[in-house]
Amino acid sequence: QQPLVTDFDFAGTDIGAYSGLYHWFGLEPVGEERTSLSYSVFIPADGTEKLYYYDHAAKKQGYAGVSAMPLKVIESRKEYDWSVNKPVEFRPYIKDIAGKRRLFFLGTISAIRDDSKKFDGSATPDLALIDAEYRDVIWIDVKKPSQWDLTVYEQLNEAWRASEGIGYYYKDEMTDLDVMQKTMDSIQMIPQSGDHSKEIEALQKKIDSLKTLEGNN
Repeated sequence: QQPLVTDFDFAGTDIGAYSGLYHWFGLEPVGEERTSLSYSVFIPADGTEKLYYYDHAAKKQGYAGVSAMPLKVIESRKEYDWSVNKPVEFRPYIKDIAGKRRLFFLGTISAIRDDSKKFDGSATPDLALIDAEYRDVIWIDVKKPSQWDLTVYEQLNEAWRASEGIGYYYKDEMTDLDVMQKTMDSIQMIPQSGDHSKEIEALQKKIDSLKTLEGNN
């Protein structure tokens, strides 16, 4: 149910809004089959008589709305017993990841007590982030919020690179396999014309050394 109350950081914007708690509404077109996000509406939770909105439709962002989220989550884990688990709310989660400000929905999946049909508040809920643009579902560890952005990047970086041409991020956390893939990508980017044998040979040596390290582990 909306509105949802959550924290928003408006630092760096020129609209004069404070950073803090807001009531958020995600407005969608009328109709059961229309599940795109048209507007985000922000109402200050401190009682300030102001209203802010963001027109996603005018910017042709093509974001999915809240009403599309439950089915996305259910489809992502078919092994779940959804008769005793239910996605109960989806809050906007806006973060700068891989050089772009991105909109996700943070979904909470709670267990339902068989005897009461009510949510079990004593159980630790599962959490999922859904990319509003790409519609991918990323399951995250509720106990490790500092790792959420990296988890998202690890799952979606190839899709972002293919469609947006992003670079490589989180280099400190990259594994040997990640470095190997980056090196192979570099080989593919070398033009076919001209003599690039030295560049190719140097990159091939990097791949061979990484394969050797991987084999020794």
